[in-house]
Amino acid sequence: MWSLIALTVCAGGVSLAVKAAARDIAVRDASTHGISFARDVVAPLISAAVRRGDPGSDRILDAVVGSPLRDDSLVRIKVWGVGGQVIWSDVHELHGETFTLEPEEVALFGTTSSVASLSDLSKEENQHEQGYDELLEVYAGAVDSEGKPILVESYWNSDRIVRDEIVISTRILPLAIGALVLFILTVIPLALSLARRVDQAQAERSSLLRHALAASDVERRKISRELHDGLIQDLTSLGYSLPAVAAELPAQSTSARGVLESVGRRLQSDIASLRGLLTDLYPVGLAREGLEAAVEQLAQPVRAEGVDVTIDVDGRLKEISAESTQFAYHVVREGLRNVVKHAHARTVSVVATVDGSDVVVTVDDDGVGGPFPAPAKGHLGLRLLQDDVADIGGEVSLSALPGGGSRLRARFPQRFAWSWAP
Repeated sequence: MWSLIALTVCAGGVSLAVKAAARDIAVRDASTHGISFARDVVAPLISAAVRRGDPGSDRILDAVVGSPLRDDSLVRIKVWGVGGQVIWSDVHELHGETFTLEPEEVALFGTTSSVASLSDLSKEENQHEQGYDELLEVYAGAVDSEGKPILVESYWNSDRIVRDEIVISTRILPLAIGALVLFILTVIPLALSLARRVDQAQAERSSLLRHALAASDVERRKISRELHDGLIQDLTSLGYSLPAVAAELPAQSTSARGVLESVGRRLQSDIASLRGLLTDLYPVGLAREGLEAAVEQLAQPVRAEGVDVTIDVDGRLKEISAESTQFAYHVVREGLRNVVKHAHARTVSVVATVDGSDVVVTVDDDGVGGPFPAPAKGHLGLRLLQDDVADIGGEVSLSALPGGGSRLRARFPQRFAWSWAP
């Protein structure tokens, strides 16, 4: 398809170039003929009698000019005096008429220069040439038989332009199209090879990313299981043992009993934190109940901190790939975590929607806004999120809102490369 378009454009360009070349050649040839005709044929026959318009003084001139006029190569001839007066013309009605000449035409008097062009035949002097579409017009400076300056204007048939176009086209156009076809035939194998390499690289990159996500998911499940079955169970058992230890203390050991109660409260707080970490590592509700339920679960501890959280999840997100759902969840999780740790906000708005073929997740807050900070300032999670989303062809931005606060916004494909196949 593109090759055909390229050939068509090339053919059109060559045709325009051929037409312009044919016009240039025709104008140059007409200029050469006009100069030769003016100086060698017409000028020597312009005498004082012809200037005066004496009867019979232009018989020889009429006879000499009549031959090229009859074979239709020469269409019109006019001889001008310095004042813009027509000294002689093959149209006798113009003898003695005066017209206004253009400055570049007037400048030719007393010189051997010439001006040639395709005439538009719109001047008042061209009333007898109106039957032609266009003519090759040549103005040539010369001197008459008495050495006085004259200007010979000749009009030549433009049919040769069409003939030259045909001749040039039959010689140049096949060469140009043939060269382009040869170039395309040479480039196509290279282009196909490059396309295959790009596809292979994209497939490899997609495979690596898919395996990385899968490995990350497996590792998160493993860590979650070990925390739940190991550390959390041990800490829970320890928490149950503390009241029994306190009961064995003497009644007067109030200080020790107070320490045990403090340790118990601290232990329960740490167990709750670990359970929250489990939810972050492996959100069971994300796969079972969907993104909206998982985001609601993320919002609960944030609301417990006194922050008003509103959630708006587009229903169309139920149809996106599991990988995109996980990325949307990670964006919300990192955004809410940033709000609690750094933004000191009072209200947070979470919006997840579909825009064309992309998923767009936005977390707005009314806290301390700003662009991506340096990792050393405790925002390494945002930097890692930005890199992860970039790996799947998306982008993440953190910006300040006009009225105060910040906006975390992520955009990434609904389906990754390995999910594109129907």
